[in-house]
Amino acid sequence: MASNLLNFKDKSSMGIIYFVLITFIITYLMLAFVYINGGLSYQNTFAFLMTMMFIPLIVSSLLTKFYLKRPISSFGIKIGTGIKYYLAAYFYPFIVIGLGILLFVLMRLGTFSTNLDFIFPTQYGIPVYILLINYAIAPIFPNSIFAFGEEYGWRGYLQDLLLEKFSIFKTLIITGVIWGLWHAPLIAMGYNYNQYPLPGVFLFTLWTIFVGIFFGWLKIKSKSVLTAALGHGAINAYVGFGIVFAQTNNQLLGVPFGLPGLIAFLILAIIFLWDLKRSYPQEF
Repeated sequence: MASNLLNFKDKSSMGIIYFVLITFIITYLMLAFVYINGGLSYQNTFAFLMTMMFIPLIVSSLLTKFYLKRPISSFGIKIGTGIKYYLAAYFYPFIVIGLGILLFVLMRLGTFSTNLDFIFPTQYGIPVYILLINYAIAPIFPNSIFAFGEEYGWRGYLQDLLLEKFSIFKTLIITGVIWGLWHAPLIAMGYNYNQYPLPGVFLFTLWTIFVGIFFGWLKIKSKSVLTAALGHGAINAYVGFGIVFAQTNNQLLGVPFGLPGLIAFLILAIIFLWDLKRSYPQEF
């Protein structure tokens, strides 16, 4: 039974604390370097962000092996149970971003654009079918490879250890908050909300909670962190569609990171929470 407390004499509890501290310190130092060198305009920012995605994997793997002394595979590196969860991971972004765009239109928050030039840039002479193949593969490769760097740490290591201490619901909320605050310096530099960096930190933390519930649902139901990595990769591949179709000058009102996007992600998060409560009433 979950204890609802972290015990400083308990290895699992200290494994959580060490993971969060080390991951945050390394990431914040990297982002401080980016900020000092010009912030998001720094020429190597993208390389830093890609490297940053592997920090949770590296830290959690080292702690698993040398501190907890458990197998690296113990936190969900396996195919899991059922292809339906991989399909859910793959198609989730289309559903939630589509819902966000619908809410954006109904709430009259900006302009619905039908201009597909960004999605199908014909000026480069690339055949449409090649672009479609690229969009179909992107969630799997390379996106899910980079996403695995985060998901093994967040939904594998951290979520599983928190589940030893807390209920499913509390675990998902705590993981989402930690995941959001891990991004805080990046968001404060203007990432995703360049006009509203400080409100953006709050909104993006809500976003990571809602999206994290879905990733957590995938991990718990499939028993594999690979489904969460695919879902994360798919989100990264398709979030731009919301920006293309739901055009606004106010990022707080856009899709997927603004108000209509958050409502859409919240609606689906409630559905996944309901399913977890139905499936695991004692642990929820």
